[in-house]
Amino acid sequence: MKALMIVGVALASAMVTTGCITHPVEFVDGSIPMEQGGYTVIGDEVCGEDYQVQTFGLGLSLPGSGQRRAYKQALNQVSGAEGLVSMAVDVQRIDLPFVSFVTTRVTGTPVKLVK
Repeated sequence: MKALMIVGVALASAMVTTGCITHPVEFVDGSIPMEQGGYTVIGDEVCGEDYQVQTFGLGLSLPGSGQRRAYKQALNQVSGAEGLVSMAVDVQRIDLPFVSFVTTRVTGTPVKLVK
């Protein structure tokens, strides 16, 4: 009976501390300051992703911003791209009892500035 109680408490704790959430972080007109008409679209929409593993809120993967790494990955998909317009950033978290998996996704249309 005691073992069954321990298993029940462990299952209840696991259900309370686990979950999954996806939320948009931001939607912006452009990733760099630019005027309307001051850029040329040079490709179709691109997507960059970054993955992190966290335990107790501390990142176990690369240091720094997952959003910046995902942005650079998206930008590098088109040669000569200097920024993104119609940019969106989404974050997905999967939380387990002692570890979290975080995916950051940046999408946007690559542009080159008109000089």
